[in-house]
Parts: sequence; structure tokens; C-alpha cells
Amino acid sequence: PAACASTWYVNGAHGNDNNSCKSRKRACQTIGHAISLASSGDTILIAPSTYYENLTIPFALKVIGARATTTIVDGQSSNTVVTIPNGAGPITLSKLTIRNGYSSWGAGIYVAGTVEIDDSIITDNAGFGIDAGSGGGMLINMGGKLTLNRSIVSSNYASGEGAGIYGYMGSSVTIENSTITGNQNIDDDACGGGGANVGVMTINNSTINGNSVQPLTNGPTYGGGVCNGNNGTFSINNSTIADNTVTTSGGGIYGNSSIQNSIVANNTGGNCSTTPTSKGFNLSSDGTCHFKSKGDLNHTDPKLGALENNGGPTQTQALLQDSPAIDAG
Repeated sequence: PAACASTWYVNGAHGNDNNSCKSRKRACQTIGHAISLASSGDTILIAPSTYYENLTIPFALKVIGARATTTIVDGQSSNTVVTIPNGAGPITLSKLTIRNGYSSWGAGIYVAGTVEIDDSIITDNAGFGIDAGSGGGMLINMGGKLTLNRSIVSSNYASGEGAGIYGYMGSSVTIENSTITGNQNIDDDACGGGGANVGVMTINNSTINGNSVQPLTNGPTYGGGVCNGNNGTFSINNSTIADNTVTTSGGGIYGNSSIQNSIVANNTGGNCSTTPTSKGFNLSSDGTCHFKSKGDLNHTDPKLGALENNGGPTQTQALLQDSPAIDAG
């Protein structure tokens, strides 16, 4: 199958959907048209441009932009930007910005199949609906599998669960070397500014910073950084969860979790709502996490720098001079 796979080309500025789309000089103009020509196992290469489209990818496909900052898929606030239906995949989305989606159930990216997202930006998507809107940036539904690498999930909105990312029951989410920041959930009893989970979610080598859950009236809010539901399995490794905000409980982490070699600090509403299962070498700036394993520190200021470019694939919070977390993992 790999030997028979085709490569399709898209150029929003200079392409034409009447072209063959099989070379850069004869590129399509729209991504959707290239998908309609492609078969399972093919690759679509996308030139820098802004593409005002809402896409459905129903089979195994690689969709690769030039660079996330220059290859933009804009949903025009009309629907989900990228839909991956049940059973579709494996799909790769790479070097893309996904923005301006609007839906009550996964505004930026809706995943019911299997997808890997690399070196991308998911931003300015809104999960709002009549009853509730969940998964502003991304929603992974039952049976869906997401792997997120070296990517940014920022400035997405919701009015229910998980403004940045929502892993629903029966989903599997793995987040690696990524940053989830500035996402906002606005509703009473809402949970999860950066992310919410009732499936299986693992966060490795990542930063969860500056997310919030705010009440619509005067109701309670939970899980400014991340929110894990009663049926969810949630683990955090080698990560920083800092400067997130709620009005009630779990400014950093709400619900049960397993955590190792991580920093939970300076979250409004307390760092932890319950005592996580510590696998050691964690630091909390307050006493709400009750870390008690080898190498753990409570009531300790990690001396974090601002969220900025420190040389990695996304922005991070560097340890400042004399931080007690230096060489303490």
C-alpha cells in the first residue's frame, strides 16, 4: 500500500481545484478538494496560506502544512474545523494552525478515530451550545485516540468541560512536549480550563499554564489546569501546572491523579483538590497536594520564570536561579 500511495498538493494562493493536484505547479486551491481526490494512505502537502474550510477526514491520511504559523485552517466560526469520524485513521495532522471553530462538541478538532497531531497550534475555538459546550480546542469521543506532540493549545473557550482538551469516556489522550495555555471555561459547575478527562489521559513533559474556569453567575468552578472525572484515569509526568485559576477547588488539578517529577504551583483555588498518588519528586507551592513520597516538597516556591521561549518546541516556564527544583527530579 505504501508503494501505491499518492502525494497531493494544495496552494491556497496560487492553486486551482480544476488542476490535477499532483504537483506543486498544478496544486489544488482547497484542502477539502484534495481530500476528495485522496485515498487511504496518501499524503497532502499544503503551502502557506489561510484556508477557510471545515474538513472531514474519513480515512488514513497525512495532512502536512509548511509551518503552523503560516498554514492556517480557519473554520469561520461556523462549525468544527476538523472532524475525524468513528473508525477513521491513523491520521496525521502536522504543522498546521486550527482556529475559529464553533461547536457544542469539539469546536477545533473532533476525534472519534485515531489521530496524531504534531508541531501544530489549536487556538481561538469556541465550544458553546444551548445546554453546554465541551472541548473548545479538541474533543476526543468514545473510542477516539489522540497523540499530541510539540504543539500549543491556547485561547480556546468552552461552557462545560475542557476548554482546551476534553477526553470523553472511552477515549485515550497522550500529550507530549506541548503547552496548554490561556484556555477559558465559562459556566457554573464547569470543570477543566486547560483540559478535562473521563477517559485515559497522560501528560508528559508539558506545561499547563494560565488556564481558568469562571462562573457564569455565582456557581462553583473546578480544575483550572486539569479536571479528572470519577471514571477517568489521569497521569502527569515531568510537567509543570502553574498559574491556573478557579473559584472553588483544584486550581491546578481537580480529581484523582497520578503524578511524578512535576511542579504544581501558584494556582488560584489551591494546587490540588484531593491528594494525588505521588510517584515521587514532585513540588507543590502550597499544602493542598499533600505529597509524601521520596523527593517530594510541599509549601515550596519553585521560583518559576514566565511562560516564554526557552529554546524548546513550545513556550515553557524555566527554573530561575536558586530554584529548589533544579537537579531535584
